[in-house]
Amino acid sequence: MTKDKNASEQQRLEALFELDLLNGGPFIDIDRLVNLAAEICGGNIAAFTVHDAENAHQVSASWGQSETIPKAECMCSTSLATNMTVHTPDARADTRFAKTRDVLHPPHVRSFISVPVGAEPDQPIGVLAVGDTDPGRFNQRDVQRLEKVAELISAFLLQRRTALRATRAATKTGEERQRHTLHQLIFEAIQEGVNVHTPQGDVIEMNAACLRILGLTRDEMLGRGFSDPRWRTFKADGSPFLADEYPVAVTLRTGLPVQNVPMGIELPSGELRWIVINSVPLRNAETDEVEYGVVTMKDVTAQHQAELRLTAKNVELAAALAAAEKANRVKTDFMGVMSHELRTPMNAVLSCANLLSQTRLDPAQKRMLGVLDEAGRQMLALLNDLLDLSSFNADKVRIDPQPVPLVRLIEDAAVIWSSDVRAKGLTLSVRIDPGLRAPRMVDSSRLLQIIGNLLANATKFTSEGGVTIQAWPEKAKGGADRIAIEVEDTGPGVPAEAVERIFSAFEQVDVSSRRRHGGLGLGLHVARRLANAMGGDITLETMPGEGSRFTVRIDAPIAQDLLAGDASPNDSARTEAEARDVLCVDDNPRNLFVISAMLRAAGHSTTECSSGAEALEVLGRRKFDVIMLDMVMPDMDGLETLSRLRTGGGLNSETPVIACTANVLPDQVASYREAGTIEVLAKPIDPKAMLQAVATAA
Repeated sequence: MTKDKNASEQQRLEALFELDLLNGGPFIDIDRLVNLAAEICGGNIAAFTVHDAENAHQVSASWGQSETIPKAECMCSTSLATNMTVHTPDARADTRFAKTRDVLHPPHVRSFISVPVGAEPDQPIGVLAVGDTDPGRFNQRDVQRLEKVAELISAFLLQRRTALRATRAATKTGEERQRHTLHQLIFEAIQEGVNVHTPQGDVIEMNAACLRILGLTRDEMLGRGFSDPRWRTFKADGSPFLADEYPVAVTLRTGLPVQNVPMGIELPSGELRWIVINSVPLRNAETDEVEYGVVTMKDVTAQHQAELRLTAKNVELAAALAAAEKANRVKTDFMGVMSHELRTPMNAVLSCANLLSQTRLDPAQKRMLGVLDEAGRQMLALLNDLLDLSSFNADKVRIDPQPVPLVRLIEDAAVIWSSDVRAKGLTLSVRIDPGLRAPRMVDSSRLLQIIGNLLANATKFTSEGGVTIQAWPEKAKGGADRIAIEVEDTGPGVPAEAVERIFSAFEQVDVSSRRRHGGLGLGLHVARRLANAMGGDITLETMPGEGSRFTVRIDAPIAQDLLAGDASPNDSARTEAEARDVLCVDDNPRNLFVISAMLRAAGHSTTECSSGAEALEVLGRRKFDVIMLDMVMPDMDGLETLSRLRTGGGLNSETPVIACTANVLPDQVASYREAGTIEVLAKPIDPKAMLQAVATAA
């Protein structure tokens, strides 16, 4: 290997001396190409360097001053040794260059590209390099440009070697002449199209690649100007190029390079081809005047057509997205209709069950009534989970934090589920940290729903032992107040592979679970999504055969301005006991009957109307304390009725209105509140909630 390396080094030195680059010069053409490299790559430093056995010699430098330095201190040594292009965005951070002379001392090179150059591809004798004092100055396109200029220098070296050999041979034999000019060799060595324009814009030279791209012959190309009407060119937007807009026209006028201009051109055959054009000025070395404009072009027709196909694909995707959004709106509308259609009869069922429970019943009747009420509430719970799922999918979950006494809320949840727990022969334990006595800012109904879903799950899957609820305050990493509520059971536990799956919609541990225990598999999914919406999550710790522990953690700031128990329970009871004159408006006679019956049973007087128009007529001649208004009615719905009531003046223009509706999607509830209702009650109507709303409204 050492012998081969030494032989290769010897051949390189022989080629260097054959080209007479150390003793010859000045090399005006190399100087121009070095300056061209600096311009087209945008660097402020460029040089062509050759190496002898010990030193690196700058044959040409863009700053006009050549020098000789030891090879070990030269940044170009790496390219010469490896015969490969080298690109480093920051030479200071590159171990290959960090200790070289031009990095440590002026000009303090940061960005750097170097390309090996030689008369033969496998025998480099020098390096063309560009640099800049700023890091990250060059990109891959600049690397390609420098390699193209390096090809020009290689062509020059090849021509020079040929010329020198011919001169030396002619001295001996006088038979061989130089056959090619420098610019012919340069042009034919480049794969991109190249043509040269005079300051007047006329083409005086071009290479074969240019003729191939433009579909012209040499005779058709020569003498043609950039303003020639035979050019049929187009911009990216389809508009034609004006004469002074051509890149080479701009370069000849301003003396500045123009880069990466897309252009469509119609060939003589009628084919439309897309090219990318760059133009650079070639200046007189003595006067610095622009002598020529050099244009390079690359055929990008295939890329342009691919972009057109991609654009068409994007249009198709946009149409598909619009169709999906429309389908989602249809689904949301369907959920709203389903909510109304199911809640309306369910309101009658549960309300009548409530009214019947207040009458004299024998034991068998009470048992049947209990079954009816329980079945109705199970159906209502399933409906609520489905509607919550729809809200999650539409990102329209509404969280309304209010000051809430958490101790009371958790105890209420335990009371609600205590009968179900004890009916299965289980125990129910509640442990609440005293640190939760202060009111917290949470959405009480949503938190109660989370706890209820976890208790329902624990009760459903536990056959012996018991269920425990624990709650305590916590601090988040950022210091925010949070609460943790834990529901633990002594059930069968959950296999490790099913821990995350049971939080998915319509999932249970296995198919047989659904057959044995019923349900849609939405409870845990809804609970976790609600916890996420409240700034937290639900985690599960479980072992098969050892039970499960679900822990809810949510944001719950302390309500600093409120103290638990500020409102007197006696005030609420006294308010609810006062009789009110209530107008009930509902187009469904069953709902109208049960709402009026529940109000009358609580001591209130009621008047019934079956339409918005009838209600407005009654309200125009008699004053009421409260209006219970159905929001979905034919001819005149609740929103229009409310609007006419508020804008029409009269006896009841300021009377509080409570919305009673089966449409309880978040957007619907928000629209009712914005219209001026003081409360929105979801059907089936909860008697306690309705009586409290009437008392508060009055």
